[in-house]
Amino acid sequence: MLNVQHTGTITERVLPKSEVLRITGFAAATLWREVRAKRFPAPIPISPKRVGFLESEIQEWLYAAKAARDEDRRHSTRTEETDDA
Repeated sequence: MLNVQHTGTITERVLPKSEVLRITGFAAATLWREVRAKRFPAPIPISPKRVGFLESEIQEWLYAAKAARDEDRRHSTRTEETDDA
């Protein structure tokens, strides 16, 4: 049995797989592959045969992906400027 302690009200939104696929653009197989590889947030059980994804974790993943992209762009711009010198 899972022993969970909490305080206050939970206002976290749980997203169905279909919405996560729409948000990310992933195919279902890609979603599960990324979850298994621990490169994407794992779902939580919401019933015996259904899982959902915490919206905040999906948002964090999106922000991290954007930050990585932006860092890659900054790095490639600096590299190009150095190469031109």
